[in-house]
Amino acid sequence: MTLTPARLKLAAVFALAAFTVVGCAQSAPDETPSAEAPAVEEALPAESDAPETDAPADFPVLTLEAVAQNASAENCWVAIEGQVYDLTEWVNQHPGGAGNITSLCGTDGTSRFSNQHGGSSNPESTLERYLLGPLVG
Repeated sequence: MTLTPARLKLAAVFALAAFTVVGCAQSAPDETPSAEAPAVEEALPAESDAPETDAPADFPVLTLEAVAQNASAENCWVAIEGQVYDLTEWVNQHPGGAGNITSLCGTDGTSRFSNQHGGSSNPESTLERYLLGPLVG
C-alpha cells in the first residue's frame, strides 16, 4: 500500500481521535467518572488480556541461560548490549573469520563486540538482521 498524502492525513485524524477518546475517558482522581467513561474503558482490552510478547508461546525467554544453551557454531546465540542475536548464519560469513564469532556463542559478548567494533555502523547494521529480541533478566 502506498502512503499518499490523503492516507497520511486520514491516519493522523484516526490517531488524534484515538488520543481524544482515551484522554476523555480518564478522570482526575477527585472527579467522579462520567457515565460514558465505563463504556470506553470496557472497549479497551484489560492488561491481563494483552500479550506479553509478540513471540510464539513456544519461543524461549531470552535469558543468559537460554543464550548459554546455544553455544555452538551450529546454533550460535550471543547477547550484545541487552539484545540477543542468532549469529548461526553469520559465523562463516564474518570477515574476521568464524573463530571470532564461535568464541562468542552462548555468551554475553558486549565487551568484546564493543572493543572490536566500537560504534562502527556496519557491524551494528549487520547485527540487526539477526536480532531475536531483548535479553530478559
